[in-house]
Amino acid sequence: MKKAKMKRNFIGICIAIIVATLFFPAVGMGQKPFEILVVGDSHISGQGLKNDNKFYNLVRDWVQGEVFGHSRKVNLKVKSHAGSRIKLHPDELRSMHKVGDDINKFHYDEANISSPDITTQLDVARSEYERPESVDLIMLSGCITDVLVADIINPFYPERKLRERIRRFCGESMAGLLEHATTTFPNAQVVVVGYFPIASSQSDVKTMARYFLKIISFPRDLQFVFTNPLSRQFLKILRNKIAKRSRVWIEESNREIKDAIARHNAGSGRPMAFFVESPIRPESSYATKDPLLWEIDKNHVPNDETYVERLAGCAKVFGEMKYQHYGRLSRRMCELSSVAHPNVKGSQAFADAIKTVLKSSVFNREENIGNLQKF
Repeated sequence: MKKAKMKRNFIGICIAIIVATLFFPAVGMGQKPFEILVVGDSHISGQGLKNDNKFYNLVRDWVQGEVFGHSRKVNLKVKSHAGSRIKLHPDELRSMHKVGDDINKFHYDEANISSPDITTQLDVARSEYERPESVDLIMLSGCITDVLVADIINPFYPERKLRERIRRFCGESMAGLLEHATTTFPNAQVVVVGYFPIASSQSDVKTMARYFLKIISFPRDLQFVFTNPLSRQFLKILRNKIAKRSRVWIEESNREIKDAIARHNAGSGRPMAFFVESPIRPESSYATKDPLLWEIDKNHVPNDETYVERLAGCAKVFGEMKYQHYGRLSRRMCELSSVAHPNVKGSQAFADAIKTVLKSSVFNREENIGNLQKF
C-alpha cells in the first residue's frame, strides 16, 4: 500500500513538472523576443564609453530585467556610429564616389565619418531582420553632424545661418527620417534622443583651451600664453559667446525635433515617435564643476574609457579611407572625438530619461505591454 502511494506521488510530481515545462513558458519566454534597434550618430552610439556603460545597453538591461522580469528575451541590434549624418550631403557623396570609398561600409564605430548615413543604417538593419514588423522599438539620434558642431560653437558663423541649418536638418530631415523608420519597421515605436548643451558660462576656460590647443598640437609648455590671467579675460568673452551659441543650439534643435515628431504622429494617426529631452543642463556641460561630459584632462588627453582603443581604431580607418572630412586633422579629430560627449554619469542620466519616456509612452498601454509588468 505504501509503495503504491509513493508510486502515485512520483507520477504526480512528474506530471506537474511536464505541465510546468509545457505551459508556463508560454506566459514569458514563449513570447517572441522584444526587438530593439539603435541607429544614429556618436551621441546614441556612446562615444568614449565601454559597452556596458552605453545608455542603450542600460535601457536594454532595464527592459529585460525590470519590465519583463527576465521572462522575455530582449534582442539589441546596433547600427549607429560616430559622425553619421541623416543622409550624406551631395558634395560629400560626390567626393567619396570620386576617390572610390565605399559609402555603405561600416568602419570602427568611434571613427567620426559620415557614412553609412542613418538612412542607410535603417536599410541595412532591414535586410538583417527576417520580418521587419518584428522590430518593437527604435532608439535614434541625428542632425548635429548635419548642422556641424564647428558651426554651432563658432561665434563668427552667422546665427541666422545656424538657425536655418537647424531648421533644415533637425526639422525637415528628421521628419523624413522618422517617416523612413516607421515605414521600414511598421510596428516599431521610435524614441528620438535629444542633444545636450555643449558648454555654458560656467565652463572653465583653461579646460576649454586645452581642447582647442590639443587639436593643433600646440606645445604644452607654451600654453600659458593662452591661459595666463590676462589671456583668460579674453577667453572668458569667447567662452560666453560659445555658451550663447550652445543655448541657441539646444533651444532650436529641441523645438525642431519636437515639431517633426508632432507632425509625424499627426500624419500617422497615432503616437509612434517620442522625444527624450536631455537631462544634462548647462551647469553640467563641458568643463563645469560637475561635468556629465568627457573632457581633456590635466594630462592633456581625453578622460574617456576608450581612448587607447580609439587611437588604434582611428589610425586603421583613416589609413584605409581616401576621403577625409577634416583633411589633415581627420585622424586627430577622431582621436579626440569623445570630448563633449556624455561620460559614465551622463550616460546613466540619459538612460534614466529614456526609461521615463518609455514608461509613460511605450509600456503604459495594455495593447503595447501584453503580459508586461505594470508600472
